[in-house]
This record gives sequence, C-alpha cells and structure tokens, in this order.
Amino acid sequence: MTITLKQLRLKGACWEQAQLFEAAFGEAVEVTMDNAVKYADKFNWQWAAEHLLLATALKAYEEAMAPAETAYREAAAPAGKAYQKAVATALKAYEEAVAPAGKAYREAVTPALKAYQEAKAPALKAYEEATAPAGKAYREAKATAFVNAAREAL
Repeated sequence: MTITLKQLRLKGACWEQAQLFEAAFGEAVEVTMDNAVKYADKFNWQWAAEHLLLATALKAYEEAMAPAETAYREAAAPAGKAYQKAVATALKAYEEAVAPAGKAYREAVTPALKAYQEAKAPALKAYEEATAPAGKAYREAKATAFVNAAREAL
C-alpha cells in the first residue's frame, strides 16, 4: 500500500502528522513492516486505519488489535489506579485552595455576564431572523447535494 502526502491532506490528517510524514518520506511511501514498526510511536496508526483502509482491511485491523488493546488495558490498570491514588490528596488540596477564588470569580462575573447577554439579545434575534431564509436554503442545498451524490455513487 502506498500512502501519499496528498492523500493524508485530503483525508484531513492533522498538520503535525502531515509534517512528520513529509519530513520522513517526502511525497509518498510504500508501507512496509519495517517502516511501520520504525514509526510505530510517531504516527497515529488508529487514524490511518480509520481513514485510509478499506472496510474489509479496517475490520481485519480491528480484529488484530483487540487482543493488544485488552492486554494494554490489563497492564495499565494497576498503574492507573496507583496514579489516581497518588494524586488524590494533591487534587483535593488544590480544589480546596481554589474554591474561594472560584466562588469570588463567579460572583464577580455574574452581573457582567447577565448584562452582556441582555445587551446582545436584540442583535442576536435580528441576526437569526435575517439569516433564517439563507440558512434554510443552505441546509436544503446540502441535503439535495447529498442525495444527488449518493444516487451517482450507486
């Protein structure tokens, strides 16, 4: 299987992953076991599976990953519990320390937020009324385009 930079961008890969791909491979790469393992901790293989594999290949990927996911969850569970236990005291202390500031903040901003919401209400209503017909036409155009595209795909 060949993966191209153009393909990643068309499928919506994030900027960081596209940049990493380009730095590592340029415009395209033939996927091999060696380069997949070499970049196992660099690329988002779950995203790649979901966006680049055909449905049958995605199913095979998911079936192959099931035991690894179970093993990882089982291995990570004790560490996760230990972490939660270790940070519980610090989290409680933090929450107690910031509670008064949070209360004071909410009390300070509530009147300003209320005034803002009241001031913007007429403008928001006017905006919604002015854009309603165009919004309806736009949503209908999307629905129509979808149906037409789906018919052509059959």
